[in-house]
Amino acid sequence: MSNDLSLTRAVQTRYMLARAWHAKGRIDAAITGYREVLALDPAHLDSTLLLGTLMQGQFRLEEAVHIYRSGLEYHPHEERLHKAFVTVGMAHNGPDAVFADYGLARQDSKHLDPRPSEVLCCCVIRNELARLPYFLEYYRRKGVGSFLAVDNGSSDGSVEYLLRQPDVYLWQSTLSFNRANFGSAWFEPILSMYGRNRWCLIVDADELLYYPDCEQRTIASLCRRLDRQRKRAFKAIHLDMYSDLPIRDTHYASGQPFEEVCPYFDRKFYHDHFSDSGACFNQEAYAGGVRRRVFGQKVFNYLSKVPLVKYDADCILAGGQHWTNLPADQIAAETGCLLHFKFFSSFLDYVPQEAKRREHADDALQYQEYQRGLSEQPALTLFDPAHSVKLQDSRQLISLGVMRADEGPDIPTQVVFPRIDAPVSTVRPLWSVMVSVYRRTRFLRPALESVLAQAAGPDEMQIEVVSDGVDDSARANIDAIVRSIAGDRVSCCHQIERAGHPEIFNVCIDRARGQWVHLLHDDDWVAPGFYQSLHRGICEAPEIGAAFCRHTVVGETGQTVRLSPLERETPGIIHDWLDRIAIWCRLQTPSIVVRREAYERLGGYCPQAKSAFDWEMWQRIAADYPVWFEPEPLAFFRLGRESESARLKASGEQIADSRAVIEIARGYLPVAVAGGLMRRAGDYYAMWAIEIAQKQLEAGNVEGAWANLREGIQCSYSREVRQKLFAFLTRVQG
Repeated sequence: MSNDLSLTRAVQTRYMLARAWHAKGRIDAAITGYREVLALDPAHLDSTLLLGTLMQGQFRLEEAVHIYRSGLEYHPHEERLHKAFVTVGMAHNGPDAVFADYGLARQDSKHLDPRPSEVLCCCVIRNELARLPYFLEYYRRKGVGSFLAVDNGSSDGSVEYLLRQPDVYLWQSTLSFNRANFGSAWFEPILSMYGRNRWCLIVDADELLYYPDCEQRTIASLCRRLDRQRKRAFKAIHLDMYSDLPIRDTHYASGQPFEEVCPYFDRKFYHDHFSDSGACFNQEAYAGGVRRRVFGQKVFNYLSKVPLVKYDADCILAGGQHWTNLPADQIAAETGCLLHFKFFSSFLDYVPQEAKRREHADDALQYQEYQRGLSEQPALTLFDPAHSVKLQDSRQLISLGVMRADEGPDIPTQVVFPRIDAPVSTVRPLWSVMVSVYRRTRFLRPALESVLAQAAGPDEMQIEVVSDGVDDSARANIDAIVRSIAGDRVSCCHQIERAGHPEIFNVCIDRARGQWVHLLHDDDWVAPGFYQSLHRGICEAPEIGAAFCRHTVVGETGQTVRLSPLERETPGIIHDWLDRIAIWCRLQTPSIVVRREAYERLGGYCPQAKSAFDWEMWQRIAADYPVWFEPEPLAFFRLGRESESARLKASGEQIADSRAVIEIARGYLPVAVAGGLMRRAGDYYAMWAIEIAQKQLEAGNVEGAWANLREGIQCSYSREVRQKLFAFLTRVQG
């Protein structure tokens, strides 16, 4: 005992001395001191971390790797060590070596290059074949773009199933789940490679993320809101779900919604509450719940999790994702819950296996308690009328205090112009023609044929069809149509989640490799000479940021409705273009090509602009670049009664969105002219709203007429607007 005490004192004395040298900047002395501490106590965590940091600072990376590796032998659950080991190992030995250190062997051969806006889902799998179909279906519906999975010894066909999934990227590791810090250590190198500056959802195959209004909005939408609020972490309560039958009789069939089989949870979801908790003392924490109620005090079930984070080099992944090191002001006020579906009948076979493997926390103490409880009560049920509540929806969970809604407005304090990165590919054609399609395919053939009729080879023109959230049948139909028209000349990309506008155009830009980007809807088309004419302008005025031609607006059957304004009679730069485009939207997307570097500089289409996103972009470009005009009408824009623009007109939303753009443009229009341009734009859209109201009234849509009038007078209530409004109301009343 005295020897142990003497050793402890010696370690503490040397450690304090090393810290003193460190604080005074005597780095060599500090290094010597920390080494002396570790010679006496190789498991001394603080000395390991500080010595490794000093080695990094001196670029002695090989020594730092050795120090962190030694520390992990004693502290396999220390997240900071895993983070440091991965960071230094990547820099010194490269990704392959670090992946080998964690036993990670890639199983699929798919190319993995997620988009910046893509939500990634990370999960560890072990014999989860029954749950996987619904798990993947649920998160696909919620907007997850790619699944990064680590299999840890499955023998039930899970690996084979996952390898057949087009959006699953699979590694296998034989490393102990326990020593991989319960899975989080596997994802540090994976996300360091593929998850930087991306939202990452880290869940198990038996967990479904619920959050306020999850019935209506996707996880991708939630992440966009968090981005606007400058948040990087989203907390959740781990909520155990169960049936009203004994566990042994709670049978689950693969593909069933988990919540239909186990729809109940405990009304009082926790026993213990802690403030300023977590490893960084930056969040509330909860413990207890149904497992403590049923299995007893020895089951300490920590309920607080942070399953959704925007990962980057500064983000540490915690074992079980029970905490985050991100600052409190980067943690969202809004919270969710992880519905946890452990208690199917398969639980009875799972418990003794896990109790024996001892891979879970505290030497699998919880599983030993589960085994004891089940042996004492073979017909054990978690359901109790005094405690149990049936799941209804997200509003119920908010009312019970399980989740917390964010009552703030969904309007960012600063407008977001999504970042557009330079393309990774070094092969840069002149053109990228990107055709977006959603469900409707009857006009896709003429759209593509109009491009192909004047297309250069693949080295000069990338042509790609991007489908927006269509199902398997529609995707197959689109692929077949494209192949029948163009063979392999035109590629296809399928967005699993419905992005809508303007997000789908940002997806198109992200995928575009060309120097100039041309965006088309599936029912737009271009006339012969379109690309040749605009290329002539690009060559004559290389300083321009965009070039466009006159366009023809056509009806549902292709009849001409009107021509766009003739901006000038001869081809050339429009010298007062900003003064014109800032008043109203004078062009449509199929008529314009934009320099990709302009998107990279200015950002993508603004989500706050909603349906007027194109008008906002043309103003932003005009404020920074000269723009070329070709007077020949070489593009066609179809205006159908069933189109989205028709719906927006009927509801007044188009006017509301235009008013929002007038405010957005205030941030970048030249100060000297901004006020005047905004007033003129307000007058224009107020007048237009009255014209739309007249047409809606004639069509019998009284509600739509009043909606447009309400939105119009919010744009402007100038003398001219009042006069036109009075004349309209007089006609209606007369």
